[in-house]
Amino acid sequence: MEALNKDEANFLKPMCILLLFAGLRIGEVCALQWKNVNFKNKTLKIERGITQIPKFDNEGNVLSRVTVVGDTKTTCSVREIPITNIVVDTLRAWKEKQGNREKTNKNVTTELTAPTSYVFANDDGSVRTYSGCRMVFDRFKRRHNLDKYNIHFHGLRHTFSNMLFEMNENPKVIQQLLGHRDVKTTITVYNSVDNEYIRNTTEKLNEKIKQEKLYEDERRRQEELKNKKNDLLSNMTDEEYDDLLEELIRERKERKKERDIEM
Repeated sequence: MEALNKDEANFLKPMCILLLFAGLRIGEVCALQWKNVNFKNKTLKIERGITQIPKFDNEGNVLSRVTVVGDTKTTCSVREIPITNIVVDTLRAWKEKQGNREKTNKNVTTELTAPTSYVFANDDGSVRTYSGCRMVFDRFKRRHNLDKYNIHFHGLRHTFSNMLFEMNENPKVIQQLLGHRDVKTTITVYNSVDNEYIRNTTEKLNEKIKQEKLYEDERRRQEELKNKKNDLLSNMTDEEYDDLLEELIRERKERKKERDIEM
């Protein structure tokens, strides 16, 4: 995040914010249009994604790949999700910058902030390709000495998932936010929490066990007191029982008298 804040003029910061704090796929980010962003309700509607269509020669060799906008990865990937304030603020700031570029940058040949415009469109309004975004991301990592950490776009989506897991969020909720068809994918592939999280979970269990034990000890103590009282009462003579009742009544009257004096 520190490195991204130094590249604020670039599209990379808002793009990475969407991956880190909304859990989108890079293809979904590239295909996102301004009409999909609801600033008032703080939601994103994910309904398209980019994909690459290969072109072959007569022998079946791939000559080139063309990026097109199509359906999302699965039908479950079509979703409307709530977004955090950092995503809302980042997109609002990015839209303002794009609006300023429309007016001041001669390389911009189309309206970049129209409802049907891509959020991260090229200056001519065309959709950005995955390979183009990756090249910019790789140069960014080299500039800030981050290339040694093996960070990639999909890893940022994993980070979003892991943050939710570490907050003990329901896996079914995480599944819907990520747009997975099967919750097993969410749990097995995206749940790579560290040892500290596992240790914290164990400590919570230890605390719960301790509390349960304290509760059980208190319950047993109250039960013993109750039994002692019952034994004491059962062994009393009628005369002793009457004396005890008189003593309790007298004490109650004394406490009432003291309260009346205080008032």
